[in-house]
Amino acid sequence: MNKSPSETPVLNLPTYPFILFGIPVLIGLGVHFLWDFSPLPDTLAFATGAPLMVIGTMLGLWSVWTMVSQGEHPEPGHGTHKIIDNGPFRFSRNPSYVSLVITAIGFGLLINSLTVLIGIPFGFAILALWVVPAEERYLTALLKDDYTAYQTRVRRWF
Repeated sequence: MNKSPSETPVLNLPTYPFILFGIPVLIGLGVHFLWDFSPLPDTLAFATGAPLMVIGTMLGLWSVWTMVSQGEHPEPGHGTHKIIDNGPFRFSRNPSYVSLVITAIGFGLLINSLTVLIGIPFGFAILALWVVPAEERYLTALLKDDYTAYQTRVRRWF
């Protein structure tokens, strides 16, 4: 039996999760331009930041490729039809968000910005306390036992 539109679960977020995460990071970037406190020697900042940006970006691309190859749209708000449990989704239910955090840390280190690095935990808190629980309620309502089983097999983060 088909569900009526009123019975179809809806994910209600005010905007994309990446934007919600990015707000405190961008505030940190703005403060960085006003108050440039660089806590690390530039060579150390580059040597740690650049690899983290590459790792985070590659994980994000792997996540998107895995979703697209399984016929799912990687953009939030397009709905989902099934559990993806291969690729990076074998290790984390949220590899796109993990990649976002790793990339942001890499960026903060690369530009040697304490204020950007301070913004990252606030962005992560938005994801962990608001976005991910809302997505999990949505996926549980939509995919029921399949998603509950996936939750028991795979960690939320890493």
